[in-house]
Amino acid sequence: MPFFRNAGQKLKKAVGIEGSAKEALLPMLSYNVEHFSSAGASYIFGLYYMPFLTYVEKLGPGQAGLVMFFKSVWDAVIDPFLGLLTDRTRSRLGRHRIYIILGAVPFGLTFFMLWNSFGLSAAGNSSRLMLYYLIANILFTGSASLIAVPHTAMLPELAPGYFQRTQYVSMGYIFNSMGMVPSYLLVSAFIGLVKTKEFTPAMRPTFTTLALVLGVAYIFPILLCGVATKEKSSLHMNPPKADGAFILNEYRMVFQNRAFVQYFVMSFLLMFGTAFFAASKQYFIYEVAGAPEKLNALVGLAGIAEASAFPLNFALTKKFGKQRMAWFTVPFLLLSLSLSFVIGKNVGGRHISWMTILLFAQEMLYPFGSSGIGFAIQNIFPDVTDVDELMTGRRREGVIATFSAFIKTTTGGLLQFLTGVLLEWFGVSANKAGETSNVLFRARAASVFGQKLGGPTAGLRFVHGFLPLAFTLAALLSLRRYTMTREEHKLIRDTIARAHAGEDLGLSEGQKARLSELAGRDWRSMWVAAPPPSPFADGSDSARLQQP
Repeated sequence: MPFFRNAGQKLKKAVGIEGSAKEALLPMLSYNVEHFSSAGASYIFGLYYMPFLTYVEKLGPGQAGLVMFFKSVWDAVIDPFLGLLTDRTRSRLGRHRIYIILGAVPFGLTFFMLWNSFGLSAAGNSSRLMLYYLIANILFTGSASLIAVPHTAMLPELAPGYFQRTQYVSMGYIFNSMGMVPSYLLVSAFIGLVKTKEFTPAMRPTFTTLALVLGVAYIFPILLCGVATKEKSSLHMNPPKADGAFILNEYRMVFQNRAFVQYFVMSFLLMFGTAFFAASKQYFIYEVAGAPEKLNALVGLAGIAEASAFPLNFALTKKFGKQRMAWFTVPFLLLSLSLSFVIGKNVGGRHISWMTILLFAQEMLYPFGSSGIGFAIQNIFPDVTDVDELMTGRRREGVIATFSAFIKTTTGGLLQFLTGVLLEWFGVSANKAGETSNVLFRARAASVFGQKLGGPTAGLRFVHGFLPLAFTLAALLSLRRYTMTREEHKLIRDTIARAHAGEDLGLSEGQKARLSELAGRDWRSMWVAAPPPSPFADGSDSARLQQP
């Protein structure tokens, strides 16, 4: 139909896609439709789960933090296993998408379990309730990882080109925003758009119904991704035998890759910044700004601001490259975080005040300001897998994707735990006697310690403003050390292709030195310098990934 053809052409032009819709656009849509579910679930979880556990289920912030901590420990255990498994999977459907299909239904079911304790809340035993939510989070984390690790690992194979990967990532940002919209609308329908209901135990049925609707809805985009994404068969593979020594060496070799270490450090630091800001957001709005009724409206505007940054970041990436573009939105980030030290409660009883305006400004400026560095780091990940192949001669996206998932989920959970403990120290969500839930530290000792440092308001300004600022700036400085260009990436891909084909590499000494610098290894110690026979049956696992 003309309407859909015109819409498709406009979308292709906006994302900078070249080629026919069937060959270029449809694969991107099939791959990124999964973001409807993962982004929607992460959005709801990140914004409402800690307040749900503390205000609705009446766990202390420290208890809720412990749930996140042990969830993260489990994630750190399962992700490496899944990464290694996907790299070695022999299937007609390919190495990755079979797991996306298998994980769809468990993802929806366990998401529902996160928001419904099946009557345990009414028993009043906080320890048993905490144990239930720990189990629910472990099950959800396992199903989410079963999807996230292979989905992330599949990107370098589907998009081997340097800028082609940017197009996939850009489309992912569009689908992230699109995935948040229905989740936001449903939350607004249940909780309220402007006049948000106060989170209390009376809202348990509301969250149960909301989670049921969303849990069922999240199943279908994941299934569509797994079924519609076209991945080549991996039945031809003949991977090396995996014993204990081999597995340990697989992960040890990842950290011998200088490009990966740089990616890992900058991602780790950025996650610290964003996790502290996100985990303390609701408490900051409630306790410092005194505006719980504006929570949902603020969240909606933040989503719009994040989506609006995509065209700018995409254009900047095309013009300035994957690294330099990150700095253009930094002033908005700095301004947003500085407002954490200014925002307070409304005075004079006015509905709209300067404090309200500043609160809305912060919620819009932060996602816009942090989007640049997030976009840059996400674009860098696929290129790291090519440097790994330069060193090892094998495609190991699963092993490397393990650490991408670790940064996003495991680290995020650990920081939610730390945020909960810090907030308890400062007396956030203390009971009428001024006591906390007595996690890790004696309750009264924690309360006295926090009061000496300024109490809840000072603690929230520290966690919501200073810590995100410090870690995000550190991530930006780390990004400056990553220097791979588009031309150097093409050199890497061409060199790998020639090595697999047994051809003369034709490299100058300067090119060898530069490849050694990017990998952080002496040229003579890398696979590409003297490639042995491919560990795969016909070598096509890498040959098919040549730069187009």
